[in-house]
Amino acid sequence: MALALRAITLLGLAAWCTAAISAALHDVLHLDGSATLDDVAQTCNVDAVQVANIRQLHPILHDLVNTTFFRLFRVNLKNPSCPFWGQPEKEKAKKDGGSTCTGSVPTLGDPKSLFGGMSKSSKPAFTKASADFSQISAPAAEPACGVESDGDSAGSRREEVQEAEKLDLKLTVQEKVAQQERENETEVCEFEEDLPTYWVDMCSGDSAKGLVLEDVNLIKNPERNTGYNGSHIWQAMYNENCFEVGNLLPRGRFGKDESMCYEERVLYRLLSGWHASTTISIVKNFYAPGTKQKGGWAPNLERFMETIGQHPERAKNLHFAFVVLLRAVKKSAPFLQSYQYSTGDDVEDRKTRVLMTRLLDSQLLSVCSPLFEAFDETRLFRESADPQQRSQLKRQFKSVFQNITVLVDCVQCQRCRLHAKLFSLGLGTALKALLSPPELIGNSITRDEIVAMVNVLQKLSESMEDIRVLTTAYWEKSGNNKLAVSAGDMAASRKASSAAPGSSTAALGGAMEATTRRSLLDSALAAVRQAQLLGAITAQEEEVLLGFLVAKAGENEDVLLLARHYADRPELFARIALQAAGSAPSIAAAPATKKLLGEPGAPADAVVVGGGLAGMVATLTLLDRGARVVMVEKQPYLGGNSGKASSGINAALETSVESLIKDTTKSAGSLARPELIKRLAESSADAVSWLRDRTKVDLSMRSQLGGHTVQRTLRPSNAFVGAEITFAAGQVLTKMAAEKPGQFRLLLKSKWTGLSQKSGAWEASVQANGTELLLQGASFVIASGGFGHDANEVESLLLKHRPDLADFPTTLGSQTTGDGVKIARDIGADLVDLDRVQLHPTGFVDLSKPQEKTKTLAAELLRGVGGLILDRQGRRITDELGTRQAVVNAELKAAKEGRNLLGPNPPNTYALVLNSKAAKVADRHVTLYSKKGLLRKVEGLAGLAKELEVKQSELNKTFAAYNDAAKAGKDEFGRTVFPAHLPIESDETFYVGRIVPVIHYTMGGIAINPDGQVLKKDGSVIPSLYAIGEASGGVHGDNRLAGNSLLECTVFGRHVGLNLPMTTAASQAPASALPAQAAEAAAAAPAPSEELRVITPEELAKHNTKQDSWVALYGKVYDLTEYAEEHPGGADAIWDVAGTDGTETFETVHNKELLETMGFAPLGVLKAT
Repeated sequence: MALALRAITLLGLAAWCTAAISAALHDVLHLDGSATLDDVAQTCNVDAVQVANIRQLHPILHDLVNTTFFRLFRVNLKNPSCPFWGQPEKEKAKKDGGSTCTGSVPTLGDPKSLFGGMSKSSKPAFTKASADFSQISAPAAEPACGVESDGDSAGSRREEVQEAEKLDLKLTVQEKVAQQERENETEVCEFEEDLPTYWVDMCSGDSAKGLVLEDVNLIKNPERNTGYNGSHIWQAMYNENCFEVGNLLPRGRFGKDESMCYEERVLYRLLSGWHASTTISIVKNFYAPGTKQKGGWAPNLERFMETIGQHPERAKNLHFAFVVLLRAVKKSAPFLQSYQYSTGDDVEDRKTRVLMTRLLDSQLLSVCSPLFEAFDETRLFRESADPQQRSQLKRQFKSVFQNITVLVDCVQCQRCRLHAKLFSLGLGTALKALLSPPELIGNSITRDEIVAMVNVLQKLSESMEDIRVLTTAYWEKSGNNKLAVSAGDMAASRKASSAAPGSSTAALGGAMEATTRRSLLDSALAAVRQAQLLGAITAQEEEVLLGFLVAKAGENEDVLLLARHYADRPELFARIALQAAGSAPSIAAAPATKKLLGEPGAPADAVVVGGGLAGMVATLTLLDRGARVVMVEKQPYLGGNSGKASSGINAALETSVESLIKDTTKSAGSLARPELIKRLAESSADAVSWLRDRTKVDLSMRSQLGGHTVQRTLRPSNAFVGAEITFAAGQVLTKMAAEKPGQFRLLLKSKWTGLSQKSGAWEASVQANGTELLLQGASFVIASGGFGHDANEVESLLLKHRPDLADFPTTLGSQTTGDGVKIARDIGADLVDLDRVQLHPTGFVDLSKPQEKTKTLAAELLRGVGGLILDRQGRRITDELGTRQAVVNAELKAAKEGRNLLGPNPPNTYALVLNSKAAKVADRHVTLYSKKGLLRKVEGLAGLAKELEVKQSELNKTFAAYNDAAKAGKDEFGRTVFPAHLPIESDETFYVGRIVPVIHYTMGGIAINPDGQVLKKDGSVIPSLYAIGEASGGVHGDNRLAGNSLLECTVFGRHVGLNLPMTTAASQAPASALPAQAAEAAAAAPAPSEELRVITPEELAKHNTKQDSWVALYGKVYDLTEYAEEHPGGADAIWDVAGTDGTETFETVHNKELLETMGFAPLGVLKAT
């Protein structure tokens, strides 16, 4: 009974505390806790942000910024360069700066509002601002940052100001070691202006400016009142937030202020949040020691109430900035999780990594549904329909922020400038992370930027707590206790909330305080989760521990104390916690730990690394035989580069094996290996037939691609072949992993890092979600892909063997870094043909970002149906149906002759032109590429000549010669195969795109025999080790024949799966050939559409966010919110059509039959309009 009462008391205290905070925000700040933050997801309100911060984020951040790594900030403080005021010591502003920004822009001009708007008639200018914090534009008697002396002399005040401004630059021994670690680092910024790297120079720390730098301890030098008046700096910053993008850009789209566009308001609110946080730090530490209280700084509660308490919008903007920083940290999580945080002290570095893991794995972030996702940066730059206007808006956004950061150097107080630099760099880093593609984050964010971003997040978190404490103190002082709680109680609560796991301030004597319990409970829950991911406990044991920790509040204090010291060792913590749970009165003893498949002691028959088609075919075949398999995939979804294949898969079904051998051998050239080519061709019919039947993918279309002498390349009649096959196979495997964990274990987002052989079994090292795992298997299959995207790796096979390709773009995914090839080499495997890298002749150039490194492949099919490659004069350059290498050679040769298209296109760019008859044959591809802006539609020969900027007469000559050659059966380049849909006519519609040679495939790799077994340098076999797909080398020789990639994956994956030795005695019947949820969906989905509710287009349109994504397909509405992140084609494809009818977009890649196998039950029927 007593325990129950105590539990109720603790829960009541937590609820009361939350209610008290909400009351403070509402009654004192006039800020409705249930109100949304605006410009963020509607599920996120002030209460949710505040509660999440109190419960967990603030204590973790408190400990994190106190580590050696995060308390040292490298900065230039000695020779700032201010471009805006001639005499820094006088800091005299220019009068009207002549800005041409139209409309009303928020500044500090309104005496009644710290962040009010200017009058309509005034122009922003660098003006000498008022000393009063809330009255910038008019003189005031009292400086905003003046040190109050309670009657002390002016001389005494000056001495206190000077003392307050001084920085403590002394470093401990440990910090000096960390400083030395910094000396060995090189930090650079990119300045590439073209997307997607456009935002990498959003911010530029002092380390990038070649200045004299020093490391400053931020803990020893906190932000506080120095007597410095920087109001004119703030005025200038607000004036800078002024966009001029022409009268056509719609403004005031989301808010009441019709003079501000969304992008302006986002920057303004971030700046306002920064300003509010700085204000709170100053008023909290306003009165110097000895003035209001001895031995410490004292707050100015009246100033707090004047500047923050009476202006709830400022607190709201503080919360907004906090959410934006959280979003950036979340997006950067993989990079932050893997970062080394090196200071030269292994113990300290480990502590930092543990704290960062706890921050990134924080359980209570779901309070905001989810809190990390509350702000959506993708809303930026999307409202203008004019691409040129959007580009101009991006330039303005970036320029404005960079100008604001430059203004920081005009701050003449060293301590003030230190924290201003920290904040500007932290905000800039957050914006850089949010606006850049994920793959660029790791290469563009420096150490200083990590330090700044985390410290700014902590500053915002601290300010949110300070609002609560200062508000309470104000009402206590005024005798009007609106919170019905003493200042001492609040201080005690504040102290407890800062006691994160590992902190020496946690009070554990007697009954735990509620906040301490919550903090330790979070650590315990995170440790349990990690233990389950590591395989240290079973799902049943995890459930037992969760029940014990959550439901038995009065019986688990010893376990919470254990979490304080051992949460960073989850396996040990879980074992001891299970013992404690077993002795609890109402908890059954934990069952014996059961090892997961692949763990040491529970080896699999095979471990397959790589989730592309080769790995999936091998795995499916093994599972059909009854084998126990573990699959490891680096990406968050299956499919790999196979999912991008669009032209088709070859097979000798209605054509001869001999002709396939002949064409493949010709393409392979002098490096042809007859035994491998024979296996590929002879097994093609059976393997492809099995794949078609196993996945139920339509392969009814047959075409002839470049390098082929017959029509043997198969593809779906209404979809892309790679996407269809990999999606269907992936559905089968995903379902089996969920239903039969004892037979199949699937590890996504897991990187293979090492391989060794012990006692006859293979043991692989894998990083799974930041955790090191060991996997054992009797056999090991390497299907991890090639190395065509490893130019930025520490060891680059591409740069070593083909340095001439360093600047070539690629169609390959960023995961294609040759991990398997390098690891196989290190254990004795032979590598072959590493200098044979296939350049595909047609990678699309996106004219909105022509220099982007990763290109979209222009499918071989486009040339197969009649697409022509033209130079800058409108003339053909080669036989478009030649081998890929032959076409690439022609492109490079023509470029040397100066025939390639001129900039802004990359080097070696040409035009790819399809007439309307050819486009009709490739309708699915043309529709998709047109939607992406990669193909442009023009009318007639005149429109084509204008688009290409060539003479119409030259195009007439080119097409007339081509028509004549088609009639004759041969052209000047030796081409003998022409499409049936001729001639090309001058008045028809044309589709034109820009194409460039791209790195598309690496023929070289791990040496294998026809059975897929890995070979040593002497030609002998490495027992039980296999390589398939692009990770293997030798199958394609000098150059891969179009359509043979998917064929190789299928043939060798199938062969290895059928012949790999198994230790499992029983063989099982093949699993259902249908994708995972097909049968279930057919049974579960409501049969007739009339049973589904009717959903109007207006209701559908409301569900258009990343957190709530409804899409209409074929007249029915589906909720694809949870599926979006798992979509092999990327979540953007779903988010782009959320809230709309996405049928047309869906059909450009998939078909209705595929949708029916996906297992999604419709929410309703879309009402016809």
